[in-house]
Amino acid sequence: MILQPEDFWSFYEWLMRPESFLESAFLQGIVLFVLAIVIGLMVGYIISANRYGPSEGFYAVARAVRDLIRFDLPGTSAHRVFALARLAFKEAIRRRVLFVVGLFVALLLLAGWYLNPESSDPARLYISFVLTATNYLILALALFISAFSLPNDIKSRTIYTIVTKPVRATEIVLGRMLGFMAVGTVMLVPMGLASFLFVTRGLSHQHLEVVDVVEKADGSLVGETDFVQDHKHGFTIYSDIDAEGNPLGTYSGLTDAVRGHRHIVKRDANGDFEILSPEPLRARIPSYGEIQFYDRGGNNKDAGVDIGAERLDAGGYGSAGISRVIGLSRGSRKVQHGYVEGGTLGKAEFTFQNVTRDRYPNGLQLDLSLRAYRSYKGDIESGIRGSVTMKHPTKDIESNPRTFVINEYEVDELNLDTDVQGTDNNKTRELNVFEDLVDENGQLTIIIKCLDRSQYLGVTQSGVYLRAGDNPFWWNLTKAYVSIWLQMAMVVAFGVMFSTFLSGPVAMVATFACVLLGFSAEQVYDTRHFIDSGVERGGGPIESMVRLLRQDAMTTQLDVDTTAAKVIKTTDAGIVYSLDAIATALPNLPKMVGTAEYAASGFDIFGALLLRHAAATFGYCLLAFIISYFFLKSREIAA
Repeated sequence: MILQPEDFWSFYEWLMRPESFLESAFLQGIVLFVLAIVIGLMVGYIISANRYGPSEGFYAVARAVRDLIRFDLPGTSAHRVFALARLAFKEAIRRRVLFVVGLFVALLLLAGWYLNPESSDPARLYISFVLTATNYLILALALFISAFSLPNDIKSRTIYTIVTKPVRATEIVLGRMLGFMAVGTVMLVPMGLASFLFVTRGLSHQHLEVVDVVEKADGSLVGETDFVQDHKHGFTIYSDIDAEGNPLGTYSGLTDAVRGHRHIVKRDANGDFEILSPEPLRARIPSYGEIQFYDRGGNNKDAGVDIGAERLDAGGYGSAGISRVIGLSRGSRKVQHGYVEGGTLGKAEFTFQNVTRDRYPNGLQLDLSLRAYRSYKGDIESGIRGSVTMKHPTKDIESNPRTFVINEYEVDELNLDTDVQGTDNNKTRELNVFEDLVDENGQLTIIIKCLDRSQYLGVTQSGVYLRAGDNPFWWNLTKAYVSIWLQMAMVVAFGVMFSTFLSGPVAMVATFACVLLGFSAEQVYDTRHFIDSGVERGGGPIESMVRLLRQDAMTTQLDVDTTAAKVIKTTDAGIVYSLDAIATALPNLPKMVGTAEYAASGFDIFGALLLRHAAATFGYCLLAFIISYFFLKSREIAA
């Protein structure tokens, strides 16, 4: 899963941006809202002027604005809106749209034939499948029913049975939007329940016996489970003890993590083993810290070692990472990521906030998603070694380093003891994390180092986090479906808006184009950044075409005269900025669709993220409602 820097913001930071209010979502939303209304009024005036003449066209638009503010909005009746929404709901049901639920169930039944049973993380595979299938089916349904309903009513003249009654244009638009959203809601509920059952039942399995059990000198039992569903687990279990520390004759423990899950293993006093079902799916609640890099000489740096143009995705496997290789991201905070050189003073320090006993009653759980870069050929099976050290943010107090082997493409889970050996001003003593290493503000510093000389450890801000707890899987899946509902609501709003002045097929194409451009927004942002920063990546569309015709490499200087180069780059900048304005005006759907990755990767979906998506969805729906109102009034005037 990929996290961008703005994903770490709170809802208030995203909405108001105290450090740069001009780039805040609130101000950009207001500007977009005003520009859309102005453009809509201009288009309405052009249409009215073409029908009635310049002066009468102006008065027609003015009357429409007056009617909205003075009559229609204050006079909108919730009862009539509900009646029209129910009518739109029944109309959609009569079109047999419920077959989508049956199609979804059929896909689940056939999914076992196509999903790879030997996947390294079947939970991620199953969750991604159900959420992706739901997303595409619901958005396609929303696109179809919202784009064709009103044009068909106008074509068949059934709309006049409504407009001849005391019904306002605001009520017609709201009724259509709410009715179609209700259809999507009714369909999402059974699809969500089916998805939950599909994932939980598909991952449920049972190991029945253990093999090769050996008792070690320390009294532990080491063995393996039997081979079930193409995998087995190793385990080491220890004797249970009573309150006084005496052994009870029974053993219990956890197996190794294989394919993203573990089992509890027990042995009773009679020597019989029991292997329980897999641990339930979870949604990690990560607590991220601020990162600070140090070079090989121990000097602090803004970023880690640059090993080239490799995309640093800390967490290509079931974890969170930042993949941008650029320094800034569309007005966002600085992205800090890079590699730490091994066998030197180089390190990455993470400062975590609010580290208290109440928040971590069972000790500190540190999850690591790191990358390894080898500068020379070595024993790849042994892996690269790293170390974790807990340190007081301001005092010379730190724990002894705890070594580990980097496990790429998986999440390393380290349980940090609260009572550890360490040094206090170079004096060795027993330390308590909360009493000796956490300062009065609840801050704790954790240092990550690479121990092998001439090897490198890849670190990102989101690749190292303290796990503050776990949320149940069903709640995280519910939030993922809320995100799908928000996308559906946005598509319905756009579909109804375009259907007020376009025919059904054209309205569907226009809505689909908006969705497609929304998915392309991130690429436009990246292109704009490269042009702004002067990074030679082939330039914009005109420069890329010139390079293609001349067969020039994209990393070289453009081989044309100074005037031509200036014209080409200026034209490219204008094109990219225009595309950026269009992309900014459209919903950033990759962010909304990306929430499914949180659930699939086992991370709790941030409440602030859902709030941001809900606020953006409300803004777009409100804008689509106002535009729809004016176009519908224009058609009524024409009638």
